Amino acid sequence: MSSKPKFYITTAIAYPNGVPHMGHAYEAIATDCIARFKRLDGYDVRFLTGTDEHGIKMLQTAQKAGLTPRELLARNVPRFEAMVAAFGLSIDDFIHTTEERHKKSCQAIWEKMAANGDIYKSTYAGWYSVRDEAYYAADETQLNADGVRLGPQGTPVEWVEEESYFFRLSAYQQKLLDHYAANPDFIAPDARRNEVVSFVSGGLQDLSISRTTFDWGIPVPSDPKHIMYVWVDALTNYITALGYPDVQGELFAKYWPADVHVIGKDITRFHAVYWPAFLWSAGLAAPQRVFGHGFLFNRGEKMSKSVGNVVDPFDLVKAYGVDAVR
Repeated sequence: MSSKPKFYITTAIAYPNGVPHMGHAYEAIATDCIARFKRLDGYDVRFLTGTDEHGIKMLQTAQKAGLTPRELLARNVPRFEAMVAAFGLSIDDFIHTTEERHKKSCQAIWEKMAANGDIYKSTYAGWYSVRDEAYYAADETQLNADGVRLGPQGTPVEWVEEESYFFRLSAYQQKLLDHYAANPDFIAPDARRNEVVSFVSGGLQDLSISRTTFDWGIPVPSDPKHIMYVWVDALTNYITALGYPDVQGELFAKYWPADVHVIGKDITRFHAVYWPAFLWSAGLAAPQRVFGHGFLFNRGEKMSKSVGNVVDPFDLVKAYGVDAVR
């Protein structure tokens, strides 16, 4: 057993509904720099990245391309794996959320949350963004000049009504606020922290955590017509990679809680609000820190597959070499 202090660091897992762009590479390289520095500083580092392979966005992208979701994955995921090699990322694990170990982990954390009394069945009606894979309150949306309703990230939202399981997020409002106050470095930078504190202080609604209108995802234990909301699925990857639900296993016992999740600022809410609440409900510790970095812009907009303004990291490597791009 190493006597070195541990350091568990993760990127967000990328959606392989397209090939990697420089936004993905930026996050991965920045996280790799931290991992390498901590190793040099004497830490026993574990560095995780991977791909987020479920959800309606993946299903819709596949359908538009005349493919099954698995065919889309077979086309795009190898490019994300190749990016790891191309940039010399010093990862210890690359997780795929379609792996059997991840299904087992997600169903285990669901059962823990249910056993804690935090999951119940009801009906969801509200605004949903496929691109963000997020639910928004009416006052977080607005109509643009073309009459299209948009969420706070500027993405289109659609009205959804369906039977759903809910997570009692409202029960964790004060615990979250107390946690932010007691751990001022939990969310960084300060601008992200202020946004999250303001959001939670405004009141939390219970969260819809299952869907019945598609089947590309992880089935809810004991009710397989329901598919887990992709953020329950996606966030759980960080503990799947440590062997959850085996909390006595060497990896989990040594490396959890994570020391930092490095993510894009648009998913700070999921990591700094939903994720700690899920973990506490399941009897687990929250991560030590969530860092929400900014975006790479191209032609005045966030670099995005959906917008079509992406820069290919492989082209940059060919033109300038790995070291220059890093």
